Amino acid sequence: AVVSTQSTGDQNMFDSKKKLKIATTDTVRTKLAASQTNSIDFNSCLLSFYTNQLEQVKKKSLQLKEAGSPLAPLLLATLLVREKKFEDALKALQEGNSPEEVVQLSIAELMKKTGSYCDSADALKKVLSISKRPGAISLMASLTLLGAGPEAAADYLDAAMEELRNSGKYTNEEITGWALQCAKFCLAHDMPEKAAQNLENLLARDSSNIKALALLIRSYSLFDAPRAHEVALRLPDIDIPADIDLEQLEIGVGVTSGRGLRKVIQPEEEKINEANRRIETKKKK
Repeated sequence: AVVSTQSTGDQNMFDSKKKLKIATTDTVRTKLAASQTNSIDFNSCLLSFYTNQLEQVKKKSLQLKEAGSPLAPLLLATLLVREKKFEDALKALQEGNSPEEVVQLSIAELMKKTGSYCDSADALKKVLSISKRPGAISLMASLTLLGAGPEAAADYLDAAMEELRNSGKYTNEEITGWALQCAKFCLAHDMPEKAAQNLENLLARDSSNIKALALLIRSYSLFDAPRAHEVALRLPDIDIPADIDLEQLEIGVGVTSGRGLRKVIQPEEEKINEANRRIETKKKK
């Protein structure tokens, strides 16, 4: 039996109650498997929740718990969250010890809400269907950053990248792109040595990657200038078309850059200011 629990409109609620009434008759229940019965009882709890019959929800949740339903703790936690009792809701979910992924995701969310960021990341790792995906890895890295700082987040990213690389599920292009992002993360959080190490490992696999080489030069320039110069020598020569005038190009860059613009604009501003001063002087006379 499929019971609609959409909360959009009285007609939907009426239809849901009607379907539940049919599905919960003794004649129907005796023909259902235990998993189907649990699903119907769970839907019944949800309907009571949407219709604000909170005492009924508590009663049915306890019945589901006694019946061994893995989703029973989720219902109890939902009631507690509604009352803004986040710590109690988290405790209810943890004591339920349910293996259901939706419960683990709820635990992770409540841990994040209560400021336990590292614990939230650990809870997400238990959700095997998503824990090895790049998006989830990014989320867990962000939580680790909030809870334990950039060094711990960078270490987590290193381990996660190694797993992605060894999984064989992703292309070299994808792995390289993520590795570059990890290096940028290290640079953004004042860890140029770690960024350089990661980039050296990347270039050992793909020596022709110009983006990695450029980031490596930038990384070394922050703590080892001679090494940055050595790496810069590995940059390939650039073929410049014969019809490009380098002198004119340099002049153009000088004029349109910030300093160049100031050189052009400031004298003009000084002339205008001088003219204004002369006008003011004449008015006073």
